[in-house]
Amino acid sequence: MLKRLLLLGTLMIAILFESTAVCGAADAKDKNQYPEVSQSAVKIDTTVLDKTLDTQKKQQEAQKKKEEAAAKEKLQKKVAQLQKDITANTYLKYIKQLGYYKKASKSDEKLNIRNALLLFQSNHNMSVTGTYDTATKNMLVQRLSSNKFVYLDKVTKAPTKGRWIAVNKTTRVLTLYEGIKVLKKYAVAVGNPASLTKSGKYIVTSKLIDPDWGGGGFADPVKGGTPQNPLGTRWMGINRTDGSYGIHGTNSFYSIGRYISHGCMRMSNYCVEELYPLVPMKAPVWVGTQTELKNWSITQPLFKQQVS
Repeated sequence: MLKRLLLLGTLMIAILFESTAVCGAADAKDKNQYPEVSQSAVKIDTTVLDKTLDTQKKQQEAQKKKEEAAAKEKLQKKVAQLQKDITANTYLKYIKQLGYYKKASKSDEKLNIRNALLLFQSNHNMSVTGTYDTATKNMLVQRLSSNKFVYLDKVTKAPTKGRWIAVNKTTRVLTLYEGIKVLKKYAVAVGNPASLTKSGKYIVTSKLIDPDWGGGGFADPVKGGTPQNPLGTRWMGINRTDGSYGIHGTNSFYSIGRYISHGCMRMSNYCVEELYPLVPMKAPVWVGTQTELKNWSITQPLFKQQVS
């Protein structure tokens, strides 16, 4: 029995030695096939990669600056060319190109041109005059050298999410908003003095097509729908408590853009006819100077060149 136990123990020891030898040989073989990579070698490879990426980044930045410089130079050349090309004899071509010319009058081309200038000026938040001048030329250059057109108005506290109106007495521009978004802009005539168009926050209380005019207490009444009617073709009354005031058309077409009314806000007939169906009853109507509108959370800056 003792001999058997000794023999069994010897056999087990031999098996263990053989297993250890096999594993050692396998490890040696693996090391030959997959030699260990030293830490210094890893560090060197990482440094090379970092340098490569840094070089690529610098090359990309240099290329971007080069492209930006080329684009800036191209834009400067375009602006210089426009400054040369736009003159008192050619500006109308560009106004038409931008879509502001409309043949509203069949007999008065001078009025059509004036109306086109009024639309262009109001759309870019300029003080409207209806005349071609240096300010209009510079704005044409700004617009034509831009790759897009956007209204730059900012409204932080709109009176409604729906449609409403703001009338800027300083620039003589009426803006139709929907919430904080600009929908339309038009030139208007306001009071002379401007205080006759009283600043305040109103609502639309009446809407009429071809309204009758009562004479204003100083003239004979005029029936609606006639060429002699000072209210033109549309009326949108507001809730001023000191008389009957509102936004309306006109029979004095060259008065638009001026300080000339008794307190109402006049528009060209074709413009008020476009605006009329877009404005609901009880729509807010805010009337104020540039400063007053700003105090009411409305800013209407001049259009600036857009290149992005």
